[in-house]
Amino acid sequence: MSAALKERGHLVERASNAEQAIQLAEENPPAMILTDLDLPTFGNLMSLLRAHADLKNMVVAIIDINHPQVADQTVNVLCDFQALDELIDSSQQAK
Repeated sequence: MSAALKERGHLVERASNAEQAIQLAEENPPAMILTDLDLPTFGNLMSLLRAHADLKNMVVAIIDINHPQVADQTVNVLCDFQALDELIDSSQQAK
């Protein structure tokens, strides 16, 4: 997925767990956080983000063609990279 995102012109930072993702976002705030619903620390990531003073409104997305149900309604479930590009564009225009 990183390679596909880079080919589309996106800068990609990778984190191995929720705590590292928060640290990276604090150091260099991203346009959004793209994560995996199956990530073992997904719930922890969402809890840490929503409790963080500076990151609580961070746009969070997953790409999944199966349209899974996500308990946190603030998570954007996207079906493809085009939808991701559109979400990034709209979130940057809103700033």
